[in-house]
Amino acid sequence: MFPVPEEGPARQVRDLHVEIGWDDPVPDKLFEHTPWFTSVDRISLLGHMAPPSSLKPSSWKLPQFITSLTINASVFTLVQVRDVIAQMPNLDDLTLMGSLIEVDRSELPGIGTVVRGRFGGKLKLCGEFVGEDVADMLLEIPSGLRFSEAVIDCTPERLPSAVRVVEGCCKTLVKLSHTVAFPRESHPFPQSNEISMLTPFSGRRL
Repeated sequence: MFPVPEEGPARQVRDLHVEIGWDDPVPDKLFEHTPWFTSVDRISLLGHMAPPSSLKPSSWKLPQFITSLTINASVFTLVQVRDVIAQMPNLDDLTLMGSLIEVDRSELPGIGTVVRGRFGGKLKLCGEFVGEDVADMLLEIPSGLRFSEAVIDCTPERLPSAVRVVEGCCKTLVKLSHTVAFPRESHPFPQSNEISMLTPFSGRRL
């Protein structure tokens, strides 16, 4: 729409949100234009129900100035998440939420060795992003983790992976918020004709 990119509004944008969906997938052509967003320092990739085979993050051209990345989706494999993070040499804040699409584990060894970034800001991990494979990716980053703040929300079986990540940035970490969701059994009301209330999880802050 703007033949001269330098004169368009893209250079004024600081925060870029991209939604990915099954019915309206993000065209790869969009990412041919993202380098013109020269002032962007935050990008969020959001979405659900998109076929992973249609996403090719390794070919996306993402702004090099990004310092904050949020992925809140259930459309990516861990390899695709790696391909996004690897394009951001100035990344400080990282938020990974949602679920991951499983891939062959033979594709995962050394997955973090190509990831760049400063990783000195805030780390937030929730859901399936608190797991062994994600921990391996983060701990394999050659420059190491230097996050000063970490927010982790997970279930008890994922605690070992959470501990590994926290230990990985223990030299720089000054603030930690860690919530563990424990299953709770449902209890019916005294009257048998009333509907029982189900409370699937209760948060316990450590």
